[in-house]
Amino acid sequence: MKKPILWVVIALAVVAVAAVLLWPKPAAPPPPPPPPQAQAAPPGPADIPLPPSETSDQLMRKVLGNVSPLIAKWLQQDNLLDRTVVVADNLAEGVSPRKQLPFLAPAKPFSAPKNVLDERSYKRYDAFADAIASIDAKTLAAAVRELRPLLESAYHKLGYPDRTFDSVATRALQRLVDAPVVEGPIPLTPKGAIWRYSADELESLGPVEKHLLRMGPRNTKLIQIKSREVASALDLRLAAH
Repeated sequence: MKKPILWVVIALAVVAVAAVLLWPKPAAPPPPPPPPQAQAAPPGPADIPLPPSETSDQLMRKVLGNVSPLIAKWLQQDNLLDRTVVVADNLAEGVSPRKQLPFLAPAKPFSAPKNVLDERSYKRYDAFADAIASIDAKTLAAAVRELRPLLESAYHKLGYPDRTFDSVATRALQRLVDAPVVEGPIPLTPKGAIWRYSADELESLGPVEKHLLRMGPRNTKLIQIKSREVASALDLRLAAH
């Protein structure tokens, strides 16, 4: 290669390197915008201060007085507000509400001389089921709506500040509706001082479902029918099965 050509090549190389080094670099792309912040749920209405139990008892007796004449004696108990929300929570969670309702215990003791749960035992719960069946669902729904601020505050006091009373009522009614109904006598097996259901699929049920079994098919159906009516009157959507 002749020297002039060599210098031309060198000059072109210098120009190319200079162009690379001196040419303005493209601006870096802007960082992606931050993901949109999830909007916090608007705060619900503040809980109202709960009045003394004597005051809330009087209010609940007044508001619930027209629901059914057969539950009048139930309303003579004290701490009605707390009892109501605890019973609803118990049912929703599958816990026996017996401690809150000792006044509803059957007058006659349980007996199973033939090792079966049958009509004689079921009849002990007829008065309770008849009282439930006598409730006017629309009147009860109107009463619950009037009492909802109190019920909501009392339910939150149990340790559920982010849940609504409607949600626990829905789950409680759903559990009652979903309980199995067994027609005819149910075999039992003595287990020490208590009894167990001979069929494993019944013995494995929860306390609420077992209570309904002890009430018998007639009474369980009455309670389930009324549960559906109340849910409908309160615009609570239950799952269909």
